[in-house]
Amino acid sequence: MLSKFYKSFTKKEHLLFISATVCFFASGIFIFSLFISNKTIKIPANGGTYTEGIVGQPQYIIPILAKSGTPDQDLSDLIYSNLTDLSQSIKNDNQFRTWTVRLKDGVKWHDGSPITSDDIIFTIHTIQNPDSLSPLFLDWQNITTSRISEREIEFKISSSYSLFPNLLKNLYPIPKKTFADIAPANIRMSIYKLEPIGSGPYKFSNIEKRNDGFVSSISLKENEYYSSIKDLPYIKTINIKFYENEEKIISAYNRGAIDGFGTGNQSTISSISLGSSIKDISTSKYYALFFNSNANSALSSIPLKKALSLAIDKEEIIKDAFINHASIANGPIPSSLSSFNPEVNDYYSFNPEQSIKTLYENGFDLSNDQSYWIKDGKKIVLTIKTPDVPTLNQTAKIIKKQWEAIHIPTTIISIDPQKINDEIVKTRDYEILLFGNIVSLEPELFSFWHSSEKFYPGLNLSFFDNAIADNQIMSLRKISIDDQQRQKTLNLIQENIVSSYSTIFLVSPNYFYIHRNNIPGIKIQTISNSSDRFNQISSWYLKTKRQLK
Repeated sequence: MLSKFYKSFTKKEHLLFISATVCFFASGIFIFSLFISNKTIKIPANGGTYTEGIVGQPQYIIPILAKSGTPDQDLSDLIYSNLTDLSQSIKNDNQFRTWTVRLKDGVKWHDGSPITSDDIIFTIHTIQNPDSLSPLFLDWQNITTSRISEREIEFKISSSYSLFPNLLKNLYPIPKKTFADIAPANIRMSIYKLEPIGSGPYKFSNIEKRNDGFVSSISLKENEYYSSIKDLPYIKTINIKFYENEEKIISAYNRGAIDGFGTGNQSTISSISLGSSIKDISTSKYYALFFNSNANSALSSIPLKKALSLAIDKEEIIKDAFINHASIANGPIPSSLSSFNPEVNDYYSFNPEQSIKTLYENGFDLSNDQSYWIKDGKKIVLTIKTPDVPTLNQTAKIIKKQWEAIHIPTTIISIDPQKINDEIVKTRDYEILLFGNIVSLEPELFSFWHSSEKFYPGLNLSFFDNAIADNQIMSLRKISIDDQQRQKTLNLIQENIVSSYSTIFLVSPNYFYIHRNNIPGIKIQTISNSSDRFNQISSWYLKTKRQLK
């Protein structure tokens, strides 16, 4: 019947019928697509493999040995869980000297065995043993632990410390049953240094090495027991590939060998191929000029240091040294953190004319040829030491130019970054140090600014010594993190530090994470160090599906 009806059409009617049919189906598909679009949303889906590139080599994928900002810490953040994530509750007494941690019920190691309070205590005792050479050794001094039950641990601290949860976030327990029979000094030589057993979202699967011993890749797979701690990750497999330098990692990315990588080098961006997403991430790190008046007595003069501050154009540093990927730092807490006190901005301005006026008004005289200043018969010349890295070298050159514009001769000495801590920072062998500090997201200012920390292993690099600030810093340890009084005290400390001109704060650099455009779900917020990019790794995803709104 239908075929006879169709055959009865004229040629023109045939064309009209076909056109109408095509329009009917096309509109139907469009309406259906519109319905799907309006009534459903994309959500993350499980599956996929992600390949990350890292510059450097893993040495000890054991968190009590991993140093900050290294491949070891990157991998530890993926393979181990911190004590905060393992905890059901964290409680303290009114003096913040006794803390009780209760583990979540059923938390497990990668092999399915239970994580207990014995593992936590063993981890801390190992850190406290000087033979282990743990970078966390100083953090855990004067803290004692005791077992309350299989799931509860008590911590006692010699003095009040409301920021103890900061330590717990940085404590990644290791399994006692694995390491108990290994001498602390030998842990770094054990097989587990590159084939770890942890409790994090991913567990060790495979390692590949070149004939020369260079670790070329480590494969990780989903830890099925992680559901006892937090949500399982969407991405099922993560491959980590290692490269000798940034040039090789950029080449690997551009030819498709890796899906993404992180860097603090602004110049890398110009070398990245099209079809990439570049996340420009704020950090809690800042660079500053730290003054050592013990090495140059002229630097004990506040007017001189104020004049030096007025002569620095931070915008030029950001533009030329950091290619506009940094923010101005005006205090000991970066502006990216909510605890930053904006009133410290009032202490800084770029005004070279006022800089020269300040020197004249405070008894400094220009030499006859106007090439340098003289105070009390002493010629004012300065030396800046800095790690030998491109951004800091460029920053030092800009500052040298700006200071010499106000007639202060300046010399720059660049130091091998691998040696600057042992040869310069530890010994305080500098007049002026261009260096960086990393502030925790919940700031702890003691080691950077308390007068007792002026010498190694303290990090008070400007020899800041202020009795009022000391008392304020100590009082912070008795104030709860959620108490409004805490921010008021932090504001006062920041103003005390900035008004002393013991340090000139410069910039807070951004961190970059580069990945393919077709990867929909990579989330990274403000970070303290590069390993923090994996803080939300369980929420990263490669695939999506649709569900009804």
